[in-house]
Amino acid sequence: MGDVLRMLGWLVMAFGGPALALWAKGRWGRPAAWLGVGALTFLGAQAVRLPFWAGLTALFRQSVLPPPRDPFVFNLVVLSLSAGLFEETARWWGMRWAQRRQARHGQILGPADAVVLGLAHGGTEALALGLVGWATLMGMLLMREGLIPIPPGMEATVAAYWATPPGWVWVGVLERGMAILLHVGLAFVIWDGVRRARRAGWAAAVLLHALVNGTGVAAMSYWGIGAAEGLIALWVGIIMGGVILRLHKVDS
Repeated sequence: MGDVLRMLGWLVMAFGGPALALWAKGRWGRPAAWLGVGALTFLGAQAVRLPFWAGLTALFRQSVLPPPRDPFVFNLVVLSLSAGLFEETARWWGMRWAQRRQARHGQILGPADAVVLGLAHGGTEALALGLVGWATLMGMLLMREGLIPIPPGMEATVAAYWATPPGWVWVGVLERGMAILLHVGLAFVIWDGVRRARRAGWAAAVLLHALVNGTGVAAMSYWGIGAAEGLIALWVGIIMGGVILRLHKVDS
């Protein structure tokens, strides 16, 4: 039963987000291109962010840059800011392209477009994490059943993996669900900025993204996963509440 719970959890994480994006696209009749744009904004951001982090780490190791006095605080701040900067910049450019595409067809970029673009972005992230989790589970199952050898030095890692209750995978599913909602909320922030041709929307999305990531990681480090998930849920509620108020003003 535990193996089934793990398998289902990783599958829901991997395909739940993309399924929501597909449903939203069909529900509101939005262009199929939005799925690709949303996916590319996530993948493009990571294609820049990961080499940035690798280069920064190399500079510290080679003493080109002085090591930070507090590595935890430094990593927390830089990780959070880089996540916000790269992902929201990619989302801004993707949304601007979508706006121009709609203009060429005599249409405007509306709230439903922002929902689909946000779901596609967050769903792509969830797909990547879910597939990694699924592949890890398959490898662990093969090692547990003796079908492939356990690499030397990994015995403790394998034992710790199976000591984790299977239900914890579903905590990850819940976390991804909140992350997808966050991406939808941030997509609205970017959409509002693009719609009004104001970069303040981009700046707000960058800062909000960094704040959610940073405070969530800090809460995890100091108080555990329950506090982190509760804080992220609070952030998502605040952002989505702000989105609803903003949309009410737009419609009125």
